[in-house]
Amino acid sequence: TMRRQQRGVVTAAVVGTSFVIAQRTASSLAAPPITGTGKRALPPPVVRDRHTGKRAELSLIQVQVAFRHGARTPMEDAAAMSDDVRWLPSDTDKAELLSGCRRIHLFPPGCGDGLEPADVFKAGSGSAVPLHGGGAPGQLTRTGLKQAVALGADLRARYVDTDADSASAVRGSRLLPSEWSAARRLVVARSTLVERTVYTAQGVLSGLYPDSAADECAEVELNGAPHDEWMVLTDVNCARLQQLFEQGLSLAAANRDAAQQQVVEHIDTGSRGTWRAHVVWQLIAFRDWYSCRVACRKPVPEHVAQVAVSLDTAAARNMHTVFEGGAEFTPHPAETRREAVRLAIGRMLRFLVERLERPDQTLHLYSGHDWTVTPLLLAVCRHDEPALRSWPPFCSS
Repeated sequence: TMRRQQRGVVTAAVVGTSFVIAQRTASSLAAPPITGTGKRALPPPVVRDRHTGKRAELSLIQVQVAFRHGARTPMEDAAAMSDDVRWLPSDTDKAELLSGCRRIHLFPPGCGDGLEPADVFKAGSGSAVPLHGGGAPGQLTRTGLKQAVALGADLRARYVDTDADSASAVRGSRLLPSEWSAARRLVVARSTLVERTVYTAQGVLSGLYPDSAADECAEVELNGAPHDEWMVLTDVNCARLQQLFEQGLSLAAANRDAAQQQVVEHIDTGSRGTWRAHVVWQLIAFRDWYSCRVACRKPVPEHVAQVAVSLDTAAARNMHTVFEGGAEFTPHPAETRREAVRLAIGRMLRFLVERLERPDQTLHLYSGHDWTVTPLLLAVCRHDEPALRSWPPFCSS
């Protein structure tokens, strides 16, 4: 969002929306490209007046970034035992890396006292059933934390004025001053109450302001309560969304196109049935197992690697159908799609828009999931938007 002072009137305009989605190669499914290092500022965007074509003098007045967490262990890996892939506790041991990160305090809704992440997640989060090898499912890996720091460095290269020692000295093309002590009230971080998203937020904040990262504490707001989470698609308390989600799962599986069916059959045949998942979850599960393994350098069967890009595309289309309640296969596609997407992510979209209407010279960070980023994309993008062709990789924004 940019601002221009003209004839005494402040006008605001959205000048660009950036989705950092990985290039479509097999190796890129694990992590997004990083376009900045945090050491050298990226050039500011060039915005031209739509009437005159001349360069417009605009000032950046707000940035909102929603991103997926970094690489994690799989929620489950039914094929791990047959492939002898072991997910070890050491895969998610981030203690050494976190010691060099900026400390954070977590603030749940209605709680005035900051909580230490280690205290909140000492019992873990997600499924209590360990993976093959004894590792915990659904937790941020060391690789995932490094991805988060890299995303923070990318945001620093885009939005931090390294020559400004105060907010008032920031140039119009940037948003934040160079030091955390001057910027801490201008960065607002929010996360779902999940281990992988909280520690991803910590990594992003550390990459955003790496100097003295371990010495000064940052605050992270925890979004809602577990029974009132709106930063990620959850149907726990909405019977209608439950109905639409189940409808989407069933219709997506029953109406696979030739490319989707070919990917499923290729993996099923090559693995001789050892890569098993319920029929409605096959594409999603296969893609998840693959991406988690690649990110953590775990073995991947050759026949799965051969169709990695096709698998990513097929799984993304499958999940879009699910999130839209299978709209294209219903009697009223437009109405079904609108209702399903609004119920899935409407509250978060409203939250974002309300902040857009109150520009505050602040960087707003939302640490969420692929089930955050994808519904947002479905809500604001055309169906032929390139960002929708792939599943959001780890730490994509």
